Amino acid sequence: MIRPGRLLYLLKRDLGRGWKASRHFYKTLPRIEQWTCALPANGSTATVPVHVLTGAEEWRLAAWMLASFFDATERRWPVVIHDDGTLPSDARGTLARLFPGTRFISRQEADSALSFFLKAFPFCETYRASHTLALKIFDVPHFATGDRFILLDSDLLFFRYPHEIIQWVESGYDACWFNEDVAEGSLLSASEAKEELDVTLWPRVNSGLCLLSKGMVDFDLCDRALAETSLLRGHIWRVEQTLYALCASKHGKGGLLPKEYEVTLGKHGSGDAVARHYVGAVRDRFYGEGLDRVAAALMAPAHETR
Repeated sequence: MIRPGRLLYLLKRDLGRGWKASRHFYKTLPRIEQWTCALPANGSTATVPVHVLTGAEEWRLAAWMLASFFDATERRWPVVIHDDGTLPSDARGTLARLFPGTRFISRQEADSALSFFLKAFPFCETYRASHTLALKIFDVPHFATGDRFILLDSDLLFFRYPHEIIQWVESGYDACWFNEDVAEGSLLSASEAKEELDVTLWPRVNSGLCLLSKGMVDFDLCDRALAETSLLRGHIWRVEQTLYALCASKHGKGGLLPKEYEVTLGKHGSGDAVARHYVGAVRDRFYGEGLDRVAAALMAPAHETR
């Protein structure tokens, strides 16, 4: 039985979201469990893996994101799911069924591997123990196979063919690319990065959509940044993103994807967006706008979509 306080919270949340977003949250979001990939099993399959960190609160968002990515790119991808420690076993089973061949990395497996690896980087080890998002900067490259990988947040949706992503995949080049943040999100200023770490910092890096070279993640640089700068005195949610910005800036190859890979705070995204990252301030738009845009096509019978 739902406690009165919990019921009041849910009521306020749903009223704040609005009728359309609440309807999609309750009705459309669970429908992803009935999704079937319309792409032929022996069709085009990418070789660069897609890594996703998710858990109990966001796994259905991650499933919609991956389905939209498969559909927009017109190919299947090797998927690696990093369990943040909360992913239920039935969710894992559903994701495995939706995306056959998915590799799952449990929090227990990750903690065991990284506790050993990060002994040489004590400040990285302490930060990882303090916040789940640290798994994006440390665990993902540690477990990545091959030289390059794609890192996608659960709260992304794809609407059109992402030419830039496919070009990067097919080029084999080790440049690193990110979607552009709505404003500067780094916890270090450009002058701090240069003076304290000798890094010319890229501006407005958002780590919701990343095309990455495994070798660009510099654990020594991350440890120095955590130990020697004001990084940990900033908002804990932005530490991982700042570390990625520092590593990519030092790597020096790549930059920001076009603005069609949207990170916006508006109620409505652009009609010609390739993708949109529904960051926390506009998370409800994932339901009210995003699912409204992709659900009909993704849930149509396979013979209607291909």
